[in-house]
Amino acid sequence: MKAFLTRHRHRLLLAIGLFINSLPGLAQNVCPPSAAAETGGFTVPAQVCAGQSFTITNSLPGLASVRYTYQYNGNGIPSGTASLTSVYGTPGSYTILQVAAGSNAIGTFACRVVEVLPTGPIAFSTTSCSNRLVTLTYALDAQTSRYNTVVVNWADGSIAKLPIVAGVSSGTLTHTYASAGSNIVQVSGEYTNACTGLPNTQTVTVQGGTISNPVVRELTSNATTADLNYQGPDGFTVELYRKDATGTFVPTSQTGTTGVFTVNASPTAVSCFQLVAKDACGTSERRSTEVCTLALTVTAQEGRNVLNWEPYAGSGGTFRLYRYYANGPPIGSANNRLLNEYVDFRPISCGQQYCYVLEAVVINPNTSSQTSIRSFSTCVSGLNNATVVAPLSVNVSVQPGGVNVQAALPTVGVPVPYTLVVSRANGPTDAFTLLGTSRDRTYTDATAQTNSQSYCYQVAIRNSCGTLSRPTPAACTILLTRTDSGTLRWTVPSPFSAEKPRTYQLIFIDPVTGASDKRDLGTVTEFRPDPNSQVTQYQIVAVNAAGIESYSNPVEVALTLKLSVPNAFTPGGDNPFFMAKGIYWDQFEMTIFSRWGEVVFNTTDKNTLGWNGDVGGVPGAAGYYGYQIRVIDPLGTAHQRTGQVLLLR
Repeated sequence: MKAFLTRHRHRLLLAIGLFINSLPGLAQNVCPPSAAAETGGFTVPAQVCAGQSFTITNSLPGLASVRYTYQYNGNGIPSGTASLTSVYGTPGSYTILQVAAGSNAIGTFACRVVEVLPTGPIAFSTTSCSNRLVTLTYALDAQTSRYNTVVVNWADGSIAKLPIVAGVSSGTLTHTYASAGSNIVQVSGEYTNACTGLPNTQTVTVQGGTISNPVVRELTSNATTADLNYQGPDGFTVELYRKDATGTFVPTSQTGTTGVFTVNASPTAVSCFQLVAKDACGTSERRSTEVCTLALTVTAQEGRNVLNWEPYAGSGGTFRLYRYYANGPPIGSANNRLLNEYVDFRPISCGQQYCYVLEAVVINPNTSSQTSIRSFSTCVSGLNNATVVAPLSVNVSVQPGGVNVQAALPTVGVPVPYTLVVSRANGPTDAFTLLGTSRDRTYTDATAQTNSQSYCYQVAIRNSCGTLSRPTPAACTILLTRTDSGTLRWTVPSPFSAEKPRTYQLIFIDPVTGASDKRDLGTVTEFRPDPNSQVTQYQIVAVNAAGIESYSNPVEVALTLKLSVPNAFTPGGDNPFFMAKGIYWDQFEMTIFSRWGEVVFNTTDKNTLGWNGDVGGVPGAAGYYGYQIRVIDPLGTAHQRTGQVLLLR
C-alpha cells in the first residue's frame, strides 16, 4: 500500500490542484516558492526588449506535455501554450509558468521572471558648424535613461558609444566629417547583453568649403542713428561691435544673420564698427573690416559752398573714391582717401538751400563687393552778392482797384526766392521812391489817383541777401483828360518800359444801351468826339507789339440836356398833343395851368403822349395855357422851363 501511494502521489496532487482551480474563488499561485522546490525547469533571458522575440529552453528534456503561460498572474493553472517563442510589446516585469507531466511524476511546475525593457528612440538634435564640424546633443527621459549605452552612427563609417551614467539625463559629442554634404545620423540606445532600442535619425548638412567674412554693404548716417546693412556667412550669428574711446571694439548686444543694424550715432562725430560672426557651435569666429561713419560739415561762402570732413577712418578695405551729392544728384568725385575738402563752385543762388551728402566707397578684401558709407545730409543757404539779374520789362495799366504793375522776368538766372521791388515817380524824369514789394511778378498800387495825374513805375529784383538788380526803364500810366471844348487828350509817356505803343484804341460807352465798343486811333494822342454823340464815358487803351493792353483812367462826359417844347397844338388835328421832347434826362415832370393858375394836367412819365387839351374830362377852351417842366439830367442836375402854349380849336 505504501508503495502505491508513493507512485501515484504526483498525479493525485495534480488532480487535486485541478479540482481546486475549478472551484470559484479557490484558485492559487502554483509557482514553487524557490528554485529548489521546482519540479520542472527551463531557461529564458532575464531581460528582453519590448517588441523583440525571445526563446525558452526546456532544461528537463524528459518532461511531457509541456506548456507555458507567458503572463502568469498567480491565479491557478492556465491552459498555456506549447510555443517556446514569444514577444512582449509593453515594457514591464512578467512571470512565465511552465506546467508539464513527467514520466515518473504526477506533474511538474517551474516559474521564471523576465524583465521587458523599453526600446523607445532617444531624442537628439544636431548643429552643423563650420569646418565640417557637427555637434550632437541627446536627451534622456524616464524610459530611455534605462539604456546602458548611447550609440551614434555618423553615417560615414564612424560609430560612437557613450555609456549612460545614472542621474545624467543628457550628453553632447562632436564629430568632424572628411567632406561636406548631407548625412543621415542615427542614434539608438543599447542594453548590455540584451538588445538595441529603436533608432532615431536626422539629416545633417555638413558645412565645408571657404567661409566668407561678414560684410557691411552700406553704412548710412541719419539725424540720430546710423544704419548698417550687412550680410553674414551661412550658419553664423553676427554681432555688432563698436569702437570705444580706448580704440577697443566692444559688443553692442545686437545680433542677427543678415539685415540692418540700427545704432545711436551722432552725424557730426565719427563712429567705427565691426561685425563679428560666430558659427552655431561657437568654435569659429569671422570678422568684417572696420567701417566708420563720415561726419560732414558745410559752410556757405560768397558764391560757393565748402564741404569738410575727416578723411575716412575705416581699415581693412581698399579705398576707392569719395563722391559728392548736392540736392540729390552727384556733382563730383575724387579717389584720394586723404582729401578732407570739396568746394562747390557751381552757380550759387543767394538764399537757395543746398543739401549735400558725402559718400565713400570701399572695396572689401578678397571679394569684389563694395561698401558704401554715406554721411547725413547737411544743408546751407547759399550766399551770392554778385550782380542780380534784372527784370526784362514792366507794364502798367489803370484798373478799378488801382494801377496794376506787371513785370516780365528772365527765364533763367532769377534768384530763388526773389523779391520784386517797385518804385514810383510823378513823371519819367522825376525821382523814384520805393513804393512796395511783391513775392511774385505783379503788384497793385492802390494809392494812385489815376484820374488826376499820370504815375511812372520802375521794378527791380532783390535776392535773399539784399542785393538789388538794376531797375527797368520807366513805364507810365495813361492819363486821359477832356478839354473845355470837348477834345480828349492823353499823356505821351509809354506804359510799356521796353517800347512805345503800337496803337491806341478808344473805348466808348453808349449811355442808353450800356454797350461798349473800341475804335483804333493809330498813334495820335488826342480825339474830338461828336458833340451830339450819346457817349457818356471814354477810355484809352495802349497796345504794344505783343498785343498787351494798358488802360487809361475813364473819363465821364457831361452830356448837354436837350429839351424841345411846341408853342401850340390842335387836339384832333395834325398836332393833337402837347408834350416836351428831349434827351439826356433821367427824371421828368410836366404841369399845365389854366389862365387862373389852376392845374389842369400833370405827368411824370416822360414817355407819355402828353396833354390832349381836356380839362376835367371835357375839351378845354381855346386859348393860352401856362406850363412848367422840371427835368434832372444824368449827372443829377435839375433843370426847369416855364412858358405858355396855345390850344387851338
